[in-house]
Amino acid sequence: SDLWVWEGVDGRDYAVTGTWGAEGKAYFWDVTDPAAITKIDSVQVDARTVNDVKVSEDGRIAVISREGASNRRNGLVIYDVSDPHAVKEVGRYDEGLTGGVHNVFIYDHHVYALSAGQRYDILDIRDPSNPVKVGSFELDAPGHAIHDVWVEDGIAYSSNWRDGVVLVDVGNGIAGGSPEKPVQFAQYAYPSGANHAAFPFRSQSTGKFYVIAGDEIMPGFDPDKPGETMGYLHFIDFTDPDNPREVARYQVPEAGTHNLWVEGDRLYAAFYNGGLRVIDISGELEGDLYRQGREIARYSAYDPEGKVPNAPMTWGPQPHKGHVFFSEFNSGLWAVKLEPRRELVP
Repeated sequence: SDLWVWEGVDGRDYAVTGTWGAEGKAYFWDVTDPAAITKIDSVQVDARTVNDVKVSEDGRIAVISREGASNRRNGLVIYDVSDPHAVKEVGRYDEGLTGGVHNVFIYDHHVYALSAGQRYDILDIRDPSNPVKVGSFELDAPGHAIHDVWVEDGIAYSSNWRDGVVLVDVGNGIAGGSPEKPVQFAQYAYPSGANHAAFPFRSQSTGKFYVIAGDEIMPGFDPDKPGETMGYLHFIDFTDPDNPREVARYQVPEAGTHNLWVEGDRLYAAFYNGGLRVIDISGELEGDLYRQGREIARYSAYDPEGKVPNAPMTWGPQPHKGHVFFSEFNSGLWAVKLEPRRELVP
C-alpha cells in the first residue's frame, strides 16, 4: 500500500510501507543505498489492511492505520522508530475509530486520522503512549464522505469525493482555527465526484497557489488481475481562497490517478496501471497539460515475480535526496533516478 521515506536520527535513510489485504503487516527498509534496498524490520497488527503509514518530522515516531480488525475497533498504532532496526510499539488509539482508519497524517505533534470514511479526528501525541483526542472535523452535507487528509502550514486539505477539496484552518491563523477548533474556510468540488487525493503547492515560477486534486475511478477492480483505472488530476487555483478556479488538468488516456507529490516545479504522480509519471508544472498552468507535452519521464514497474506478474499498479511516489521512491501494489518498493536524456548519435 502506501509508503513514507525519511532521514533517521542516525543520518541514514529509511522507508516504511503498508500492505493491502495482507494480515496487517508493515515493513521497514534501509534505503540509504537506493540500489540495495534492505528490509530491516516488520510489524504485524490486528488488521486486514495497513493502508497508510506516516513518520514524524523528527524521524522518531511512526503511525500506521488499521482496517478490518478482528474486533472491529481498528484505529491506529504508534511506534518508536528512533532505531528502525528495532521498532517498538509505544501506543495505540481506537476510541471512536471503529469503522476503520484509511488514512493518517502527522503534523506538529498531532495525528489526523480518518474515521469510517466520514470525518477526521485530531489526536495530540506529544505523549505517544497516551494519545488524546482534541478535535474533529466532519462536513455538514448529505451523504458526505472523506478519503484522505494532508496537512501543511497549519491547513488541512481533505479529499471528500463528491464534495471535493476542503481547506480547514487547524493552526495557520487564516480563519482562527486550531487542532481543538478546526475551521473550514474554502472548498472546491467538481462534477465527477471522485476526489480521492489532494496536494497543495505554490508555484516557484509564478507564485500562484494551487491544490492538485486527483480522481480515483476503478471499474471492476480485481486484485488478482491487471488493473483498469480512470480519472485525472485537476489543477485548482486557490490563490484567492474565496474564488477557487479549476484551470488545468493532466489526463493520461490509458490509466487513472492515485497518489501524488510535488517537489519544486515537478509533479510525481502514480497512475496505477500507467506507472509513475514525472510532470513539468512550471509557469502558467492552463488547459490540458498532457497534450502540451509536459511529461518529463515515465516508469512502469514490470516484475515477472509480482503478485500479478508484469502488471504495473503504482500506488504512491515520494522524492527523497535525488531519487524517487514509489510503492507498487503488485511488487513492493522501488527506487528510480531521473537522469538527463541521452542524445542519440547518428
